[in-house]
Amino acid sequence: MKELPVFCGKDCGGDACPLVAKIDGGRVVGLRANPASRKGILPCAKGYALASHHYSPHVLRKPLVRHGPRGSGDFRETEIDEALDLAAEGLLKVKRRYGPTSIMDLSSAGSTGALHNTSLLCRRFLNLFGGCVSLEGSYSSNAAKYALSKVFGSDFPSSGFDPQDALEAKAIVLWGANILEARLGAQLSHFVTAAARKGARIICIDPRATSTVSGLGAEWIPIRPATDCALMYAILRILDGQGTVDREYLRRRALGWEEIFRHCSGEGDGVPKTPEWASRICGISEDHILSLARLWTSVKPVMLIPGYSIQRTEWGEEAMRLSVLLQLASGNFSLKGGSSGSLNNRSPKPRVGTIDSGDEDGNRRIPISRWPDAILGADETGHPPIKAAYAAGSNLLNQGGDVKKNIEAFGRLDFAVCNELYLTPTARHCDVVLPAAGPLQKEDIGIPWDGSYLLYKPKILGYQGLERSDYEIFSALSYRLGFGEAYTQGRSETQWIEYFLENSEIPDKDAFKREGIYIKDSPPARPHVAFDRDPEYMPLRTSSGKLEFAYPGATRWREEDWAKHVSGCAALLITPKKKERVHSQGGNDPEAAKENKIQIHPDTAMRLGFEDGSSVRITSACGSGRGILALTESIRPGVVSLYEGSWIDPEEKNISPNILTSSLGTRESASCVMHGVPILIERA
Repeated sequence: MKELPVFCGKDCGGDACPLVAKIDGGRVVGLRANPASRKGILPCAKGYALASHHYSPHVLRKPLVRHGPRGSGDFRETEIDEALDLAAEGLLKVKRRYGPTSIMDLSSAGSTGALHNTSLLCRRFLNLFGGCVSLEGSYSSNAAKYALSKVFGSDFPSSGFDPQDALEAKAIVLWGANILEARLGAQLSHFVTAAARKGARIICIDPRATSTVSGLGAEWIPIRPATDCALMYAILRILDGQGTVDREYLRRRALGWEEIFRHCSGEGDGVPKTPEWASRICGISEDHILSLARLWTSVKPVMLIPGYSIQRTEWGEEAMRLSVLLQLASGNFSLKGGSSGSLNNRSPKPRVGTIDSGDEDGNRRIPISRWPDAILGADETGHPPIKAAYAAGSNLLNQGGDVKKNIEAFGRLDFAVCNELYLTPTARHCDVVLPAAGPLQKEDIGIPWDGSYLLYKPKILGYQGLERSDYEIFSALSYRLGFGEAYTQGRSETQWIEYFLENSEIPDKDAFKREGIYIKDSPPARPHVAFDRDPEYMPLRTSSGKLEFAYPGATRWREEDWAKHVSGCAALLITPKKKERVHSQGGNDPEAAKENKIQIHPDTAMRLGFEDGSSVRITSACGSGRGILALTESIRPGVVSLYEGSWIDPEEKNISPNILTSSLGTRESASCVMHGVPILIERA
């Protein structure tokens, strides 16, 4: 038996988790944590499942060509050359008739790495083909990126915090951050757990009592979904009213904070954002609100970790602005053990080469949540119709809001092709499905979602059928379409890896390959400290040199808008992540991927006349679906939870949450809204 380093390369919030594969007789028979790892860089259950996913009988080993109606799942198997020829012909036919911007790039981060990055490889291919319709932003963090790029300007990419700093915190507030299930990097859970053991106070503000609450012994504040802004307004008003806010400190470092403070005091809408007001809106007690305010005034340092969930609401951009302002106003912005209030993964990483996407100047760009509207022609006029799509490392038909609209959009395409490991809902609606190699079949360098380290894996297993790496697929298509040399630059996969290593800071390349990990030893990164100490001498890269909380288009959370939002609904839907899978990457067990129980509090079920196991139909403004109720005390009353990533079920035995969500997105940046969705519930 031999052992080789490996990482999964899944877009789970870790992206690069250090593992060692045990190989016996040409098969991977087990995985364990890489012993060369340290500093709390730990793998998770999704990585440990690599072998079972690879050996699933549902893995695609041959190309598929659609034989029946789109979405029927009726395909014929074929040889790889015929499938590549058909894919090239289909794309070229659409381009010749409608132009390059009639092809949409529907790729995403199903595979991550320096080379085998599905999003970059597909965009590189389509850009060299003449351009495409590209999707701006991501379903993960688009509202946060939009808002914080305004607040921090060009310094947004380094505006976050180092997970090691959690060890210095006296209190850690996990605001919508379920870090033990939905990972925010491979290190954060380790350091927060260690901080809790040292005696740090841990508070979870979340509609659900997750395993993070129980695992960390945290205080649970069961907030109503999408009311995070109201609670932050109330806390800021208390801090300001008590005279604990240093206004001169804020004036030197920020613009636009006065406007938010005036809104907190009730100027404009005549509603002071008092604890009593916030209690009624958020569904939590005034005592909890006052206790949180006391925390920010009496404890230093406080580390605020905003989860991505709070920016996947109708007012997600404002929630992220307020997260930063709360840390700034309370004096925790640059403290050792504090945080900036920005996203966790905005910190420097070790230097290494990567594949690039090429020239994007000729592309038409649309917000990612609006891709089906663009295909259906609802977003704007004056552009060529979108008639083809390429999906690599993505399942956007299932993962985008308003699944029924997504299916309709695929029905309007003349041609659709995907690279895929399994026959996902998106693959079922494609004309050609090219079988993609799995993580164990590709050499690559792992770049973490958050963390100062790099990983390496060799190609551990060979091909079992006609599957190919995404790089091989796009290279073969590029040569068929006349730009192969431009795409590959004459390099094989191994030559690209060597090129990346030559352009890295890794001092011992042989040791890196042997051990599978390079850790950059450095103190915790605090890139915003210099600005905070001397904002005039070390200004931010914004137009003013300061943090900018107000800008054209910035929207405030208002009670009148909230009242319209929830009017007539029976409950609010949330769609959290499931710890056992990454989004909808459940193709190794398609039936299990369709399963999804509707979690609801017993009091809510009783109020609506249901019991545990009731078959119900849930309806939103976008659609409806059937499912089975599962009663739990671990969710606040008035909230319904459906795990995101569940596959759409043609037989409608189970409900996929994105049947109920919308493609329109937030008013400010058209970012996805996956939490706080108003719904009705009736017996099926």
